[in-house]
Amino acid sequence: DPGYTNIDNDELREMLENKDDYQFVDVRTLEEFYDSRIPGFTINIDFYKLEDKVSMLDNLDKDKPVVVMCNSGNRSVSASNIMLEEGFTEVYNLTDGIQGWDGETE
Repeated sequence: DPGYTNIDNDELREMLENKDDYQFVDVRTLEEFYDSRIPGFTINIDFYKLEDKVSMLDNLDKDKPVVVMCNSGNRSVSASNIMLEEGFTEVYNLTDGIQGWDGETE
């Protein structure tokens, strides 16, 4: 059990319908984030900077479920692990990232 929960597109869609219950975090670079993103992912924390500066997570609520996504699902797994180490209680990872997302982007 990795500690975080892998979710697919359908599960993400359900979560996005209940936006207020979750924190949606895109861990790609700022450039990637502004280029194309999944609507609802309003928080951008660059994973490559997160590794050195875990304090970037301080603005998030550790007791509120967090949904993490990246480009293909690699960075988000690493970010999910860091979040669990930092005391987050409920972390969801979008398995195939934005590359595997079949919904709309903005």
